[in-house]
Amino acid sequence: MENNETPQAAIDFILDLEKRGRRPSTVKRYQYDLEDYLAWIRVNEMSYHERETFTELFVQTYFDFLINERSYSFRTLKRVYSVLNQYHRFLIHKKIISDNPLSSIELLNDKEDSFTEDMFITDEELGSLLEVIPSEDGLTENQLKAHELLSKRNLGIITLMADHGVTLHEVSAIEARHLSFIKKELIIPTTEQTAKRIIELSSKENEILFEYFRSIPEAVRPAQYSADPFFVAFDFQRLTYRWSYEEDRPKRLTEIAIQKMIRQEIKRAGLRKGISAQHFRRTAILRAILDRRDTEQIQYHFGMKTPLTLNRYLNYAEGRSVSSL
Repeated sequence: MENNETPQAAIDFILDLEKRGRRPSTVKRYQYDLEDYLAWIRVNEMSYHERETFTELFVQTYFDFLINERSYSFRTLKRVYSVLNQYHRFLIHKKIISDNPLSSIELLNDKEDSFTEDMFITDEELGSLLEVIPSEDGLTENQLKAHELLSKRNLGIITLMADHGVTLHEVSAIEARHLSFIKKELIIPTTEQTAKRIIELSSKENEILFEYFRSIPEAVRPAQYSADPFFVAFDFQRLTYRWSYEEDRPKRLTEIAIQKMIRQEIKRAGLRKGISAQHFRRTAILRAILDRRDTEQIQYHFGMKTPLTLNRYLNYAEGRSVSSL
C-alpha cells in the first residue's frame, strides 16, 4: 500500500499483520480488500479522517454496493467483513476511533435465510413517506430554507426506488443524457458486465423528474443530453446546488448523501427505523411478481445478473397475496 492516498493507519495495519506472522498470501488478500474499501471512501468524496466515514451508515453503503452491483457471494462478503472488522478494531486500539461501525452490520445469506415481512415496505408506509416529502412537517428552520428545492429532488429519488427498484449506486450514477422526458424513458447506467436497461416512466414519474430538473437554477443545472450528473449535491450553507470546479459540471450526489436523505425522510414520516433503499427495491420486485409479470422481464427490469436472486423472491411470493402488501 504505497500510493500517496493511503492513510498511515492502513499502512500500519498491514505492517502489523506482517509482524504477527500472517502468511504473505493472507496479508496480500487483506491489502486488496482494504485498498478496495479505501477507494470507496475516495469515490464518495469522504475523508479518511472524517467522523462520518466511521459510521454504520457509510460502511453499509459499501456492502450494499458489493451486494447489488458486484453480486458478491455470501462467502466473499464474509471475508470482506472480517477484514474491515479487524481494521476498525485496529483503529480503536490506536485510539483513532472509539466505536466499531461493523458491530451494527449484519450480513444476510441469500441461500440460507428467507425474507421476512419487515424486509419490505407496506403501501401505508410508502404512502406516508410520499406524503411527507413535499410537506414541511418536522423540518427545522434551516431545513425549511432548502425545502422547496430538495423536496422535488428527494421525491424523484424515492419514486425511482419505490417504483422501479433503482439502487443507491444507480441513482447516483444517473446522468442527464440517460433521461428522455419526451420519450419518458430512463437508461439505467450499468457496468461493462451487464446489459443496458431502459425503464419506461409513467407520466407522473416523468413529471416529478422534470419538475426537479427545472427547479435547479440554470447556472448550475445539468445540461440536457450531457454526461452531467442528474441528481446534484446541495450546499446547505449557500442554499444552492453545488458545482464541481475540477470537472466543470454540477457536483454528483453521492450514495452516502442519498442514504442519509432517506433516513431523514423516514424519520420525518414517523416510520420504523431501518427502512432503506433495499426495502424499496425488494418491495418493487415483489410487487412485479405478484402482478404476474414475466419472470424474464422482471430480471431485466431490475438488473438481476442471475435467476438465483429472483428465485428467492418467487419462493417468498408463493405464500403472499396482492392484498397483503
